Amino acid sequence: MATKQKNVGVDDLVMLTEVSEKSLLDNLNQRYKDGVIYTSIGPVLISLNPYKQLGIYGKDQINLYKGKHEFEIPPHIYSIADKAYRSLLSERENQCIIISGESGAGKTEASKYIMQYIASITGSSTEVERVKKQILESNPLLEAFGNAKTLRNNNSSRFGKYMEIQFNLGGDPEGGKITNYLLEKSRVINQTVGERNFHIFYQLLRGASAEEKSKLHLLSPESYVYLNKGKCYTADGIDDNVAFKQTRHAMKIVGIDEPLQEQIFRLLSAILLLGNLNFTATGTGNNSNATISDKNIANTIGELMGVDPILLEQSLISRMISTGQGARVSNYQVPQNVEQALYARDAFAKALYSKLFDFIVRKINESIEVKTSGKVIGVLDIYGFEIFENNSFEQFCINYVNETLQQIFIDLTLKTEQEEYVSEGIKWIPVDYINNKPCVDLIEKKPIGILSLLDEECLFPEGNDASLMEKLNKHFANNSHYSNVQQVRNQFIIDHYAGKVFYNINGFLDKNRDTLFNDLVTLALSSKVALVNEIFTYVAPPLEDVEQEKKNRDKMVRGGYANTGAKSVIPTDKKRPITAGFQFKNQVGALLKSLYSCSPHYIRCIKPNENKRSLDWDQEKCSEQVRYLGLYENLLVRRAGYCYRQTFAKFMRRYYMLAKSTWPKWTGDAQQGAQLLLDELGIPKQEYQFGKTKIFIRNPQPLHSLEDKRVVRIEQLVTMLQSVWKMYKQRQWYKRTIAARKIQRSYRGWLLRREHVKLKNQSLSIFLNNKERNRQSIQLGSIAFIGDFLSLAKDSFTQATIKKEEGDQGTLELSVHVNKVSRHHKIQKRALLITKSHIYAISSHKPKKDGSWFNIKRKIPFSSIENITLSKLSDNFFVIHVANEHDYVCETNKKTVLITLLSKLYHENLQKNIQIEFKDSIPYRSQKGTSELKFSKVDQIPHQKPAASAADVENYSAKPEKGCLKILVLPGLPPETKSIIIS
Repeated sequence: MATKQKNVGVDDLVMLTEVSEKSLLDNLNQRYKDGVIYTSIGPVLISLNPYKQLGIYGKDQINLYKGKHEFEIPPHIYSIADKAYRSLLSERENQCIIISGESGAGKTEASKYIMQYIASITGSSTEVERVKKQILESNPLLEAFGNAKTLRNNNSSRFGKYMEIQFNLGGDPEGGKITNYLLEKSRVINQTVGERNFHIFYQLLRGASAEEKSKLHLLSPESYVYLNKGKCYTADGIDDNVAFKQTRHAMKIVGIDEPLQEQIFRLLSAILLLGNLNFTATGTGNNSNATISDKNIANTIGELMGVDPILLEQSLISRMISTGQGARVSNYQVPQNVEQALYARDAFAKALYSKLFDFIVRKINESIEVKTSGKVIGVLDIYGFEIFENNSFEQFCINYVNETLQQIFIDLTLKTEQEEYVSEGIKWIPVDYINNKPCVDLIEKKPIGILSLLDEECLFPEGNDASLMEKLNKHFANNSHYSNVQQVRNQFIIDHYAGKVFYNINGFLDKNRDTLFNDLVTLALSSKVALVNEIFTYVAPPLEDVEQEKKNRDKMVRGGYANTGAKSVIPTDKKRPITAGFQFKNQVGALLKSLYSCSPHYIRCIKPNENKRSLDWDQEKCSEQVRYLGLYENLLVRRAGYCYRQTFAKFMRRYYMLAKSTWPKWTGDAQQGAQLLLDELGIPKQEYQFGKTKIFIRNPQPLHSLEDKRVVRIEQLVTMLQSVWKMYKQRQWYKRTIAARKIQRSYRGWLLRREHVKLKNQSLSIFLNNKERNRQSIQLGSIAFIGDFLSLAKDSFTQATIKKEEGDQGTLELSVHVNKVSRHHKIQKRALLITKSHIYAISSHKPKKDGSWFNIKRKIPFSSIENITLSKLSDNFFVIHVANEHDYVCETNKKTVLITLLSKLYHENLQKNIQIEFKDSIPYRSQKGTSELKFSKVDQIPHQKPAASAADVENYSAKPEKGCLKILVLPGLPPETKSIIIS
């Protein structure tokens, strides 16, 4: 059953009776301590990390929030996801969900629940399920390689992620794309005490089989220098063994097969062993050169990476320097001291892992990419604001991107909204808010911003962290968001929206240069392991401006080292490279461009305490986050503002069908149409205002009423369209059916006539020149050859009787009344039923209760018929001679049809012609013995009674004589008479 959310405080802070920062915090505190972690400020969702499972994310909860308006249900992350999905379908505009907050506030979990919800409410075809599975399985894979345990969070994202899910016109996911930002690769080589390296290392060491551990030369976590600095090897709530199985399963889902998995694990093992590679100094003073202390470790690394151990050692302890240009270029192998060798080792390890992570992201994208472009929902899960005891270049970049995201929030929820009220002429009392744009400018503005000065300092061969510190203090001495630390020379302070952060300048230049010597690139390119070669030859596509990217790459080609800016190129001189800061700034710019092109939805995550204790509330910390997230200012704007605004044209395009005065088409002024529509629907004037170009609706209830009416109206219109369409389709079907029946009837008639003409021609071939013709036979139409003169083809008793005699194959072909000559030469009324293989002589009686109405007097199989004999006169008598039995003698005025059809059926059944003879004296076997039919032609039948019409006149009379039946026959037409031309 769905868990019903408790009614604690107010769901929407807009409904607070007292509007103050204290009442806002008290409401959040009250709800949080009662297990209610979601609260809203209009469309903005506030989420507090409960540090425990609350049971509010099941299938029942998904069904509860599916297709509901915000005011109908309590705030929930599913409500935000549903609103974004419905907006994408109804508005056909890209949507984005921006999740922001401190590290440990629950952003990554929030993004998972959004993905889960979208996957649950969309289609279930095979292809859709495949795409959803790959998107969902990307989470554990990215977490394994990109997340780590920190002091604040056991599953902290150490990279930024923007996941775009693309939908088809039917609203089902058809693909997606993941963009990753600034992996904290320094974590590969160093961790704070109490923190861990990336999860994947511990998963591999715990979850690999004994055979894999031997093959990959794996040790215990404590044995690796790159893992033991943090003195922490486990994390609460994380089972590395189980997680490793999930990671391998996810790899398989996104297309990373077992051979490629093995290459990845070999590379991970090599990275860990690089940290155990130590160097010994040879020589003294400035001439001391480094050599590898333990050759066995180097040999193992070389084996795992597929490179020559000697080349590995040479690349780490020496550096190739080129001087001169063109034909005068000279190469020098410059030995490195121990410090330089350790730096090269760590840089190589960081580059290997960073490029491997990028490769993992590319493989995921390959599995979910789609060639066509469509509407997307983007989910931004990026590292939260970080303030540590020692904040370095990584924290500077992380806090920079959070500063820009806060600027988006301010622009779209505070600044732009208020400016819009003023520009539209809406009555408005401005709300003051803290604008952090000066802080963003401090970091990124050209030509004098911290990032620009950092890149500039990297150009100078003698540039160092101290000289950078001097420039920063000089240029930003009067900046309100910057200050230096008088007591500590290597620190500066930036006053961020989240508070003041002390940054340690040491390492800024090295981390920004992101130096990787050519020798190490050459080493990687020599690898026999395909994966190592691939990750170093991959060239990332241009981020924005193709021409600018080309210029940047040309600069890098002329530079003195390789880096992540253009991963496949080994430069040749010492000019300006593409720095990590420059790259990150470009990435952030591209991200902002994507976010500004979407309709945004906000989830503001709050970390309730630093101790990760369930439902523990730290008032001071929460107050600080509420303040810097701008929640109070957002509340003031929502209280004073309007929940909905839209241009008149778009408003009419969405709701014109609700009023009779604007339906079915409104072609006049859009504002006038909106007024007519609202008046007709009875929306009170105090609920809305008209601006210069837009309509503003104050409260959500009228808007939801419009939406509900629209849903009902669309259903009505769809029903109407369906009925009209169905009527049209039915009419078309009926017309086509009638036409088809006419064609079929005409065709069947033509086939029947053609067949019957053939039969009539066949009858002529039988009787022509053999027998005098009866006028009735000459005038016989082709339709007479249908043959079922008694209409018994559909008689149930007849059908049942024939099936009983012959099985399912038996079908009636001919039924006709006959006059049978008995053994006493008397005429008896009978009927003949002829199938494809038998002749049945039947006599009728009164119908009985079982439905029977005749008895079979005789059954004659075709195979027992010897021949048929007729006279040469114009009578209708014939004799069926039956082998080893008495013959069957009868007369019928349907003689021509009967004999013709019988001969046809006989031939089809036995593949031979029936013998037909013509005699004026026909001997036959009766039940009493031999008998005879004697025929005589007379001009007049003696003693014939007057007939009602000429058609009723019998052309014969039969009189028994001793041992025979004498038949007198009137003259007929000559035997050569033809009724039709035989073709």
